[in-house]
Amino acid sequence: MAKLAMDISAKPRTSMIACWHYIDVPDTIWKIPKLEDVWGINVKMANRLRRLGINNMYDLAHSDPAILKKEFGVIGDQLFAMSWGVDRSIIKQKYRPKSKSYGNSQILSRDYEDQREIEIVIQEIGDQVAARIRAQHLLAGRVSLYVGYADYEADPAGFSIQEKITPTDISSDLVAKLRALFRRKWRGQAVRRLGVTYSNLSPAGCQQLTFFLPPAEQIKQQKRDQVVDKLRKKYGFASVVRASSLLLGATAIARSRLVGGHNGGNAYE
Repeated sequence: MAKLAMDISAKPRTSMIACWHYIDVPDTIWKIPKLEDVWGINVKMANRLRRLGINNMYDLAHSDPAILKKEFGVIGDQLFAMSWGVDRSIIKQKYRPKSKSYGNSQILSRDYEDQREIEIVIQEIGDQVAARIRAQHLLAGRVSLYVGYADYEADPAGFSIQEKITPTDISSDLVAKLRALFRRKWRGQAVRRLGVTYSNLSPAGCQQLTFFLPPAEQIKQQKRDQVVDKLRKKYGFASVVRASSLLLGATAIARSRLVGGHNGGNAYE
């Protein structure tokens, strides 16, 4: 419920503060117009819910829990509980995913219509997630991009696109692929949500050389990324940023000032 309050109510406000209670569920969670706006519900899951006649959070809260569990297993129980503002997870327990992937997403503070501004944020998210896989000594073999449109009534409401790549942890290579994926699918729609995921992870010692860059250049880029990672870890993310992060539309510096688990995906976990 806290995550939903942050994404739906807090982020659009200048104070970045929202307060929801269980008594507020009918006027908050149930009023969320799109299933995809809810953390933990992606486009694929939303489509499966719609096939069950569940089109929004109100429908989800008043659906049959047994049907949800039959369709989604344990996730079905969690979805139903979430629609009532309930989270049964124990915070002190550290979650260890069986299938490793690293990602980050943002709900933007306004509609983004300018291609350059959108690509700046994609680049920032891509850089952040790249730093996380480097901290774990991993390479990404698949790059995924999610773009959600500002128009909630649009059909489709956004797009997801992914592509298998030569395993790498080099920020510039990963960001270049994200940018190419975005340009392949985007057709000028205003954007409000962006997400980046790196998966098909492998140990960094297994890195393959690419035909597109000389080995010396690849090593140079790796060392540059490592230096940037060390500086950011010691002095904070904003100590070293791309020049584009100073331009209109950039969010990385502002998000680096947030606290705890909401500091823009800058934690090396």
